[in-house]
Amino acid sequence: MNAMADYAAIDAVNWSTLKALRESAMHYRHALEIPRADNMALMLGRALHTLVLEPDTFAEHFAIWEEGDRRGKEWAAFKEANDGRTILKASEIDEVVGMADAVRRHPLVQPYFDGAEFEQTLEWHDTGSGLRCKARTDWTIQSRRLLLDLKSTRSIDGRTFGREAARFGYHMQLAHYRNGVHFAERWTPERVLIVAVEKAARYDVGVFEIDADSLQRADMEVADLLLRLANHRATDTWPGRYSEVQALQLPAWVYADDEDDANGFDLSYGD
Repeated sequence: MNAMADYAAIDAVNWSTLKALRESAMHYRHALEIPRADNMALMLGRALHTLVLEPDTFAEHFAIWEEGDRRGKEWAAFKEANDGRTILKASEIDEVVGMADAVRRHPLVQPYFDGAEFEQTLEWHDTGSGLRCKARTDWTIQSRRLLLDLKSTRSIDGRTFGREAARFGYHMQLAHYRNGVHFAERWTPERVLIVAVEKAARYDVGVFEIDADSLQRADMEVADLLLRLANHRATDTWPGRYSEVQALQLPAWVYADDEDDANGFDLSYGD
């Protein structure tokens, strides 16, 4: 039984495709019809989640290649023998093990393993749009009304990670997940946390809470995306980002005065 394959087979709206609607309906349709190809970042992310949240299942889902480059007859035979598993090199596994150990050892994180449930599949109907939705939560603790998500990042510096969270819509992702817990599990998380670990040694770890105001705004944004998606489905229209001619938005430095020119170039003409 492959839980992720079973999850992927559920015909419902998930965040990984819905977020593409932030760009345009065309982007969403493309993401839906042409799923993102597997790559090293995704494989390492899956390995991290497994080692932190479900370490006992790691051997079932991953294999370690220790024979150098991924090519040749031995590699082909190894791939065939481990069909269905994600194959990583020993050096790649070492990095993920370091990250996972850092998360599991961190004093801020350790209390959140008590009474926790991991990798839950949720299905529900969104009341506003009528669309069927799904989510696979990393981490919930019903007794403490907690929803947690695990992320790897370049830096846990507060401002740097905040920009990353905004860019990738982590707050909206977790608003979507919180709705799933509310409708599918019949309880509502009162606190929503992100456990972030840096990808490079020393694998520093930070725990970030999404405040109530940010979650409220994220709820509205997710609701709007779902309503838009319902409309695009009903009309079978999937436009791109712009429907009208746009003014070209030149960067501010184009018209900067000489003294304000960040690059130090002389933009004057003539004598």
